[in-house]
Amino acid sequence: MKTLGASTTEGDRYTLPVIKDPNTGSIVAESLAIAEYLDKTYPEKPIIPRGADALIGLFEPAYCSVAYGNVVKLILTKTLEIMNDSNREYFIRTRLELLGETRWETVSGENAQQQWEEFRKGLDEIDKWYQKSGGKWIMGDTFSFADMVVACRTMWWNKIFDEEQLRELHSWNGGRWARVLADVNAECGTNL
Repeated sequence: MKTLGASTTEGDRYTLPVIKDPNTGSIVAESLAIAEYLDKTYPEKPIIPRGADALIGLFEPAYCSVAYGNVVKLILTKTLEIMNDSNREYFIRTRLELLGETRWETVSGENAQQQWEEFRKGLDEIDKWYQKSGGKWIMGDTFSFADMVVACRTMWWNKIFDEEQLRELHSWNGGRWARVLADVNAECGTNL
């Protein structure tokens, strides 16, 4: 990151994602900042609809808080399970700092089944947001950065949960989470 010339983000850390625009040479870190940069530099297909900057800026923290704010320990424990050995120590140390914990056992020792149920309840609330939108996207018929946030988190979960958990997750809310990921992939021409 230093070699690339990226700046640190919150907490004076280097974080991903980071882009380096080959057309301008600009280096931008942090998802929302990248979205804002891309909209400004390439306005043909904005992902932050005009006049929605404040709402979009509030979406990701609200989404994370509601969807899995109470189950972050489950998400982190499952993430650690798929990490390679060279990253484990750093991941544990930085996540303990983030959570204000001193031992990983206090993170991983939580009741996983209870957290799974809380996770479902959080996604039930997010599903209500989509239902209220009256369309396929969180902003109705308008695709936005908010839908990318949901798709990226779903992509993360697809990597960390086992097959049984994924079957269950993908069945929740009428299959909404797998569908949002597929719809974002189609909209963006990607395969996340």
